[in-house]
Amino acid sequence: MSETERIQVILDTDLGDDIDDAYALGVCLRHPALELVGVATVRGDTELRAAQARYLLALEGHPEIPVAAGSRDALDDLVPIERNCQAAVIPAHEEERWRAGRQDGVRALAEWAEAHPGAALLPIGPLTNIARLIREFPEAFQQIGRLVIMGGHLRPDLDQPEWNFRCDPRAAQTVLACGKPILLVGLDVTLQCRMTREDLDAIRAARTPLTAALAAMTRLWQDACDRESLRLPVLHDPLAALALAEPEVLKTVPRELRVDKHGNCAAGSGTPNVDFAIEVDAARTRERIVALLG
Repeated sequence: MSETERIQVILDTDLGDDIDDAYALGVCLRHPALELVGVATVRGDTELRAAQARYLLALEGHPEIPVAAGSRDALDDLVPIERNCQAAVIPAHEEERWRAGRQDGVRALAEWAEAHPGAALLPIGPLTNIARLIREFPEAFQQIGRLVIMGGHLRPDLDQPEWNFRCDPRAAQTVLACGKPILLVGLDVTLQCRMTREDLDAIRAARTPLTAALAAMTRLWQDACDRESLRLPVLHDPLAALALAEPEVLKTVPRELRVDKHGNCAAGSGTPNVDFAIEVDAARTRERIVALLG
């Protein structure tokens, strides 16, 4: 695949909480069909999240990819500033150096959209930055080609909204009403993609600078888990990244999706606003992501 055929990607992430954001960043860097052109961070200590992103990009040999810290708070709520456990992957004496950089993530998103017309937007955290982009820089947002969003679900057996939508429901409402093509990759499919210990061993065995950091971040995340059953990662965000490059891993249906004030999703009967993922080839997903990261 030539450089001109690669899909340009702008990543928006809450890197540092669940481990899957770091894996998704790795997929964006290593998939031959993707070209990562910018990373914005969202929610809480976004400057620390940006430092982690810059650190991982540098380890993979891509310090030139721009990173900007974005919105700390949700549209309607203040978010406490807490240190995420995975930040310990950065050597303590280097952290301030990696923190240095842009802190205007929403404006940066607008600039990247204008510089890369037709690029795909890949939000894998709360949608605050994207909602603000739509409202504050509407002309720049129109340069975005499509969105692939990790968020939401329509599973009746789950009594809580999905995390990204729950963190900023009004932002989710704004983004789903944006009029752009949207692929929504939610818990309906991502929960079928849990890694095995053998998958983690394969990544750890690769021993590249990036995979060594991912292995260290995984251990930090596992140590912070309060239940043994949660210690194997679910590939929520990497599945969204993979689907951008390999849409055949998913089966989707056009659907009108509504989001309430709590972040719950409901299917409507009106004009579809998303392509909603309903099935996933979980075995292929795990195999491809491990191959890319390992």
